[in-house]
Amino acid sequence: MKISAAFSDALRVYRGHFASTVKFLVAEACMTLAAFTPLLFLTDDGLKWLALLAVPFYFLLVPWARVNAAAAMGDAFGDGSLFSYRLVDPSGYGKKLAFGLKQALKLLFWAAPMIASLIVAKVHISGDTDGFTVMRMIKNFGGGDLVTGVVYLALIFVATLILFAAGCAFHCGDRHAFIRGNPKLVKGRHGKIMLCWLCSLVALLPVIIAVIAVVIRYLPAVKDLSAIIKKEKSLPEMMPTVIILAVGAALTVPLLPLRSMIPAAFMNGLEKE
Repeated sequence: MKISAAFSDALRVYRGHFASTVKFLVAEACMTLAAFTPLLFLTDDGLKWLALLAVPFYFLLVPWARVNAAAAMGDAFGDGSLFSYRLVDPSGYGKKLAFGLKQALKLLFWAAPMIASLIVAKVHISGDTDGFTVMRMIKNFGGGDLVTGVVYLALIFVATLILFAAGCAFHCGDRHAFIRGNPKLVKGRHGKIMLCWLCSLVALLPVIIAVIAVVIRYLPAVKDLSAIIKKEKSLPEMMPTVIILAVGAALTVPLLPLRSMIPAAFMNGLEKE
């Protein structure tokens, strides 16, 4: 199965059944938001602790919904529809949930370095630590240069982020193989599946461009970070940054189903072969 053929199949379904694609996107968004409804308790000081229910809600709903979404995408490449009862099919809930939780544990392994780096950062800046102390620690980490320290920290975080992305790519075909009852479909093909996932990121191009634009916008400030901390200079205005990111996100949202359908189309082609 060629990746170009997967792109072609995904585009065919995406454009040929655009109304179903939009309904699919809305249904998935609703189920994801439903998992976070306990966060509404944060609006009441006496019930804030109930917001923790969002954690079990998420793990009881989203992994199952993702498996159902894979089944719907599989149908869409045949005679079925992307928006169908399959999205909320309760049959085999236990097996689907168990599979989804197992996949979450696998991704947690890939995300461990990123989580660890964030925890370390939190420990160092929590409490009464002031900005000058943080700046001194970053400067020492950079061998006496503040900008070098910031660059090193950014590179470490980006490396952990890339590792997590590699894990997402490595396992992106698993749910599609599961709903086809053929887990061995991915065996020996992870390299090509990862490449397909990487190519599918082209659907996220608007938000990627927006993030790059924001980084370029703030890059001069990083070069003179000490002056900003001393309040001798100020950061660029926040509103243009928010607008850039909002436009990038708004242009990306309609393309999210396409990004998911490219790996699905690739797995569909592997099954046919």
